[in-house]
Amino acid sequence: MNIIQEIDRISELFKEDVIKWRREFHKYPELSNQEKQTSLRIQKILKSFNIKFSTAAQTGVIAEIPGGKKILGIRADMDALPVKEETGLDFASENQGIMHACGHDAHMAIALGVMAVFSKIKNLPFSLRAIFQPAEESFPCGAPRMIEEGALMGMKYLIGFHVWPSLKIGTFSVIKGPVMASADRFSIQIKGKGGHGASPHKAIDSIVASAHFISEIQTIVSRRSDPQNPLVISVGKISGGDAFNVIPEQVEILGTVRTFDQKQNILAEKNIKTILKGIETGFRVKTYLKYEEFVPSTYNDPLLSEKVIDILSSCFGKKSVITDEKPSMGSEDFSFYSRLIPCCYINIGCGKSEYFNHSSRFTINEGCLVSGIKAISRILWEIGSTESSSVHSCWKKRQGE
Repeated sequence: MNIIQEIDRISELFKEDVIKWRREFHKYPELSNQEKQTSLRIQKILKSFNIKFSTAAQTGVIAEIPGGKKILGIRADMDALPVKEETGLDFASENQGIMHACGHDAHMAIALGVMAVFSKIKNLPFSLRAIFQPAEESFPCGAPRMIEEGALMGMKYLIGFHVWPSLKIGTFSVIKGPVMASADRFSIQIKGKGGHGASPHKAIDSIVASAHFISEIQTIVSRRSDPQNPLVISVGKISGGDAFNVIPEQVEILGTVRTFDQKQNILAEKNIKTILKGIETGFRVKTYLKYEEFVPSTYNDPLLSEKVIDILSSCFGKKSVITDEKPSMGSEDFSFYSRLIPCCYINIGCGKSEYFNHSSRFTINEGCLVSGIKAISRILWEIGSTESSSVHSCWKKRQGE
C-alpha cells in the first residue's frame, strides 16, 4: 500500500469522528474573540492524538506534528456569526442568535482530521502546523495577531480552504493570483441643523445631504474608475432620525470599498473626500470621515497553486478541479498570511445548495469533510515530500519586485 492509499484509508477511519467534531462545533458556536469553549474542544481533540499545541491570540491554537525540517501549514478559522439559525438540523445551534453560517465548523473538523491522519504516519518528511484562528469575521482580525505570536515562524507554505456550496462534493476551485478582494470600510457623519419637518427652510437637512452623497459615490465606480479594474463601493448602513416629522441633526453612514488593486483603494478614498467637500458646500452641512483599511486582497502564489491544481487533478480527475472561476469581491483575513509566505487558498465543494454562506439556512453535505481531508492531506504530502524550491524562488522574486 502506497502512502496516498494509506492517507485515504486513515481518512476513512476517522470519518465518524470528524462528523461528530463538526456537529459539536456547530451546536455550540461562538462569536469572534469569544471562542473559549471552541478552543478547549480543539485542544481536547489534539490531546487525544498526542499532538502538541500552544495557544495564541487568546482563543487561537497552534498545533504541530514534528517531522522533517520543512514546515508546511494549514489554517482553519474558528468563529461563528450573529445569525439566528433556521436549518432545522438535529444539532442546530444552542447558542441563541449565533450560528456557524459560514462553514467554520467544517473547517475546524477538516483541519483536525488532517492532523489526525498525519499523526498516524511515521517518519514524516516534513513538519506540519495547524493554525486554528479566531476572529476571521470581525475587526480587529485574528490573522495579524496569530502572525505576531509566531504562527508563521519558519513556515515555508500555507494552505487555506473554505467549504463552497456552489461546488459538488469531490470538486475543488483553485485560482492563481488574486482570489479575494481587499476590504476597506468607511464611517461618515453628516451634521446639519435639526428642525420641524413642516419647516425645512429653518433646518439644514442632513438626510437630503446624505441621499445626495450616496447617489454621487456611485459615479466613482461608473465614471471615475477604469472599468477593467474592479471596484465596488457599497453603503451598508444609514442611521438618522427618530420621528416622522423631525428633520434630524445628524446622519451616520457606514460602507465598504472592495478592490484587488491598492491604486483603486486610493482612488476611492480620494473621491469620497472630494464628494464630501462638495456636499458641505452645496448643503451647508459638516462632514466627518473615518476611512480604515480592513484587510488586503488574498493572493494565491501562482507556482504553488499550479502544483496544487496538478495534485488535485491527478487524484480526483481534471474535471474535478475548476481553475477558471473569477476572483471574489468578498474578503478574507487569510490575506495577511499570503502577504508574507507563499499560500494557496482552495474552495472545497460541500454540495450544491440554494443557500449560500452567511444564510440562516446554510449547511453542508458532510461528505465534504472526508473529501476535504483527503484533498488537503494529499496536497501536503506531495508538496512536503518533494523539494519545491522553484515555488519558493518565484515567491522571493515577486517579493523583490
